[in-house]
Order: sequence, then C-alpha cells, then structure tokens
Amino acid sequence: MPRTGKPLYLVFGTGSPKGLEAMKDAMWSVDDRDGESFHDPRTRGAEPEGQLDIVQAVGLADPELLELVAQRLAAGTATVVEIGEWLLRETSRWMPKHALKAVREMRQAGAVSLQSPGKLTSKSHVRLTA
Repeated sequence: MPRTGKPLYLVFGTGSPKGLEAMKDAMWSVDDRDGESFHDPRTRGAEPEGQLDIVQAVGLADPELLELVAQRLAAGTATVVEIGEWLLRETSRWMPKHALKAVREMRQAGAVSLQSPGKLTSKSHVRLTA
C-alpha cells in the first residue's frame, strides 16, 4: 500500500513451492519504512497499520499472522508444519518459518492448545481452544 492510500496489487503465479518461497522472500526484503506494506485481504480482526513497528520492536507476532493462523485452525487441527505450508500457499506474505512463532504466542495467550501436552515442536498437533 503506497502512501497515496490507493492499493497496488501484486500478481505472481507459479506451480513451484520453492518459487513461491523465493517470491515471498523478495517481498519481505522490501523496505517497510517507505510507506509500503503487504497485507492479506482476508484479515478481518487485526489492524497491522500503525502497530507493525511496535509489534516488531517487542518481538511479538504480527496481529495479521495471528488472525490468519486462527482462521486456518478454525478449519480443524493441524501440525505446525501443516500450518506453515498453509501460510506459504494460501496467504499473501506469510511463510512457513512464521508458523511456530505464531502458535507459540497463541498458546501462551490460551488461544490454542496441543493435542498432546508437552513441548511445542513442528510436529505438534494444534487446535483452537473452545
């Protein structure tokens, strides 16, 4: 989103997960301080605008990421790896590496639980709490 407020749309197509990951890597290298940002149009309950710098400064997951992971888990239990693959394929900017951080933060907040108690790993099965 440029400073003019009129959204610009980025269109990219590939059948390769590696190509998609390379594209998202390129998007993440864009300088956010130039007034541009990428966001997923499906995000309904999180407003990243104005919060991004504060969120990054304290090391918290982006509100958009947390909401999108919650949307994925609303469809059913998934492993952290499956959530990461979904983030890569189905979201506009998030990557597999973001899944563990988001799930960890959501678990600390009580928003998700593990099917098997114990340490959170990439193979852990995660579900939304009731």
